[in-house]
Order: sequence, then structure tokens, then C-alpha cells
Amino acid sequence: MTTVNSLSGGKTSSYLAVHYPADIEMFAVVCIDDHNANGGYWRKNKKLLQRVQDKLEKTSPHWPEFLATAEDPQTLITMLELEQMTGREITWVRGVGFESLIQEVKRCLPNISMRWCTEFMKIIPMFEHIYMYHELPIDMRIGFRYDEAERAEDLATTISFPISCNNYGTGQQKWVHDFEYRTLSYPLIKDKIMRPMVNKFWDKHPEVSFPEDTGCQICFWKHPQQIKLNYERPESKSIIEWANIMEVMMGNRFKKEISMAAARDIGVQMDFFGGTGPGCKAGICGI
Repeated sequence: MTTVNSLSGGKTSSYLAVHYPADIEMFAVVCIDDHNANGGYWRKNKKLLQRVQDKLEKTSPHWPEFLATAEDPQTLITMLELEQMTGREITWVRGVGFESLIQEVKRCLPNISMRWCTEFMKIIPMFEHIYMYHELPIDMRIGFRYDEAERAEDLATTISFPISCNNYGTGQQKWVHDFEYRTLSYPLIKDKIMRPMVNKFWDKHPEVSFPEDTGCQICFWKHPQQIKLNYERPESKSIIEWANIMEVMMGNRFKKEISMAAARDIGVQMDFFGGTGPGCKAGICGI
């Protein structure tokens, strides 16, 4: 059975890649097809932009050219540095852009009640690549530590995916198949690897640098103070502004209790401990 390491750009999944090599190291990029969302960062770093575009061109030429990401751009640098450190290629994939997904596909914003963003921008792109090039099922390894073992509960091993479509006549009909496409493994839980062990390892390997906050910078799982901290960083500021515009256009919020504009404008809580990632059970987003 083919083994796949699901990588996120955080310290824990990167630790998984180093210590538990798989047949495929895979990373799904959350793309925003709008140059206003941290596009300024990429225009200043054209060589890095070209490297990202080259990586995605190999696997996702049917999607638009990369313009921006909802994650800290450092996440993509981390993946490139990790590839150099391990000497093994990391397969990059992408799906529908975040803006298109909101405005054209779902016609609403993702939130804690409608948590479809990870499915469309992480899980489906990974499944599509695996389905096209590898025999199913695969053994997918998830980077959950022993001290966060509860996150491993209830992760799906199946996916419903359209395999053919008939749009002749007046209507459109899709034939959807349920794929049992993966088994799930948690090597770090099995070997009782905890956060201090992961941090100690990376303290000795500064050649791989990590984002201050992993996952989408505007994720509805994040504390408003974390969104504020993300806004204060130049490379992430425009992502928060993009999310604010999406909220205005859609007439709704990512976070039920506070808008992006309000989170952007709150004062910084000096004792807030940030950089913990989204903290969700998505299986892919978090560190």
C-alpha cells in the first residue's frame, strides 16, 4: 500500500516528514485567485513566486496561475526548505481558489457551522492527485502528536466524488461514487511524540523556518487576538483585508462573534499566547 504523508507547513507535520518518510510527501496549497490577497508580497519576491508556480504547474495545470494564498507565505517557504533538508520531493497540489469557492461554488462564507473549506481546498485536491496516479486505497499518515490525540477522532476514510457527468438536454446529472480511498495512521501518537520533543528537534535545525501562525490566517477556528496578530504582520495584513471585503460582499462573517474588520481593529492583548494554529479536527490544516 502506498504511504502518503499529509503535510501542512507546521512543525509537527514537518517532523513527521523527517522521521517517518513516506512514498509520497504531499502538501495542498490554499490559493486565492486574487492578487490583492498578499499579492504585494509575491510581487516583491518574484523568484519565490516562480518556484511556487513551477511546483503547482506539475500537478495542477488545470487551475489558474498562483497569485496568493490564505496562509502565511512563510508556509510555502517552509515546504521548499523541508524538501531541501530531507532530499525528497514534496508533491504540491491545489484546488479551487478561495474566492471562487465562496462566490461561485458555495455562495456563502465558511464558518464553524459550515466547515467545507478544508474539504474543497485540501482534501479534494489531494484525493484527485492520488486517484489519478496511484492505486487506492493509500495509507495516509497524519501529523497529530500524542498530546493532541483527541484530534484523531472521527476522521473520514471515504470521499464522495463525481466520476462522470451528463449535461445534455435541459438538466445536468452527475454520477457520484463513494471511494474508500485511504486508511489513516498516526505515527506520532503511536510513538508518544509530544510538542516539546518536536520543538527541541527544530531548535537544532534552523535551516527550516516556520510561520508564526499556521493554517489560513483568517480561519474561523482562530481566536480574534490571533487574527489581530496576523493583521499586524505585513505579509498577512492583506489576507485579513481580503477576508473583510468578502464579508462585506457576502453579507456574513467567517467568525460568528466578530467580523474581520472588528478583529483587525481590536487592541493587542499582551498576555495572549499566539501561533497555535487553527486547532481544528480537519486532519490537514493544523500543525
